[in-house]
Amino acid sequence: MGRYTAPPGLGISLSVQVAPEQRPDQDTRIDAHLRVRAAAVGPRDRIPAVDIALVLAVDVAAGRRDAAVAALAETVSALPDGISYTVLGGGASQCYPLTGRWALAGPDDRRHAAFSVGRIAAAEEGRPPTGYTTWLARARELFAERALPVRHLVLVTDGGSRSEDDDAARADSALSIELTRCEGEFTADVIAPGAGWDPAPLIAVAERLHGAAASSPDAFAPAVATALGRLRKVRSPELPIEVAVRPAVREVTLTEIAPHQQRLEPDPAGDDPFRLEFRTHQWQPESRDYLLTLRADAGNDPLGVPLQLAEVTVGGAAGAVVVRWLPSGTAAATAGLSGAAGRNIHTMNVSTQMRTALNHGYAALDLESRERAEAQLGLAVRLATEIAADWVLDEVRKVARIVDGPQGHVLIGPAVDPGTVRQGLLSITSGHPVELPPVPRAGPAVRCPHCDHPAGAAAVFCIDCGRQL
Repeated sequence: MGRYTAPPGLGISLSVQVAPEQRPDQDTRIDAHLRVRAAAVGPRDRIPAVDIALVLAVDVAAGRRDAAVAALAETVSALPDGISYTVLGGGASQCYPLTGRWALAGPDDRRHAAFSVGRIAAAEEGRPPTGYTTWLARARELFAERALPVRHLVLVTDGGSRSEDDDAARADSALSIELTRCEGEFTADVIAPGAGWDPAPLIAVAERLHGAAASSPDAFAPAVATALGRLRKVRSPELPIEVAVRPAVREVTLTEIAPHQQRLEPDPAGDDPFRLEFRTHQWQPESRDYLLTLRADAGNDPLGVPLQLAEVTVGGAAGAVVVRWLPSGTAAATAGLSGAAGRNIHTMNVSTQMRTALNHGYAALDLESRERAEAQLGLAVRLATEIAADWVLDEVRKVARIVDGPQGHVLIGPAVDPGTVRQGLLSITSGHPVELPPVPRAGPAVRCPHCDHPAGAAAVFCIDCGRQL
């Protein structure tokens, strides 16, 4: 805790929306919509290339080697001056630079690199697969020697290197253990040519290492350029969202809804059980939406009085979750999901269920479980129709026929292309933000005059020292 200052080059503002009137209970669920806006500060629109260390790892079968050589030559020829980089080939062996561990991009270096990547090795047939774990461990070893602010792996793989140890579903697998070692050391994108790969470990690598996974043609240079362009917009590799709660709050969860759906895991703040820190990554000028869910015991609280259940701080901005417990009876009938805040929170909850159902439906198709796939895809369509998420309907139409959208009735044909299913699984993870109405900007944040802790504009008491603001 305590990292309240916005990083250089990024200005942070925070809005908190919550239905102000809630029904009191011993286990009341309170949902709050957090919108974090990050704005560029300063003259630069991109981070300097000299701040970036890049590992390009190309893992393809012999049949794709020629295309990979051409794509690599195009990629290294376009690298910006000053970026540190290494190119790895078959078996995670170093292809470039020819001497030393890291190259520094410049006019002469790019010419040498474009010629030298022609020696890249493909995955060897008849030998045990290298395994994604090996590629990650090799990148981690390299990045340990390059202490730059931004360290990023781009893994280009057609799936031939997947080994039995690359089981993303098992916490004790070699892949899961290596991902734990890599978290916080570098970030990663996965680019997948063809369609012969298992999507599960590729998605796990991208999600655990805070990057993106996308399918690509064999000519993958544009995909690498897109990844690098996004990386250069990053103003802060990591930014904590800190939540401090009253003792009556027993459970806290935080889910990013847009631009990506992901459940964030909390880190405790020292010995204080009422403070949690949720780490977020790769911030650029953008807006992100989060659903904060609290479980609170209202048994000992007064009714009809504004109560601050939580304080949220991020990058120097602060916001408060303030509610009133209403008495039982007719007056409490308006509690919960009402007004603009209630509509936004309802949309966010529906979006979470919709994405989960879509992902489960595609995964069931990949496992050839047609009945479950139709049920899950139908649920996704019904929810998408409710919140007008047309991109979900487009994804479902790739593998099924929508018979009745509002009722969630879909039919899967007699044959579904496995490549389409696998590419769809990657596409589902790649964004498609939920559309929410504009959120009013919060008033100016204040600081406690007694302990200097930040507080939201709606706060009455300091969540840190408890005294009146």
